[in-house]
Amino acid sequence: MTELTVSIDERLAEQVAESAAQHGLAVNEYVASVLAAAQAMKGTDRADRAAVLASFAYRRWNNEGRPEDGAMSMAEVFGR
Repeated sequence: MTELTVSIDERLAEQVAESAAQHGLAVNEYVASVLAAAQAMKGTDRADRAAVLASFAYRRWNNEGRPEDGAMSMAEVFGR
């Protein structure tokens, strides 16, 4: 087993700790499982990886209360 030391944003650290607790895992076990899953995706095709990343981004946005700061209006999207 190798120890890995990283610096991450405090908010992300809190979210990781919360997720680990929700899954009944110690933070190091949770992080190791997330990293293993990410490595497993390494060999998949681009569309599969994009779908997984979009899913994570959607869940994060949803969990943050669906903020719309900086979002484009429908008129901007459709050029009206």
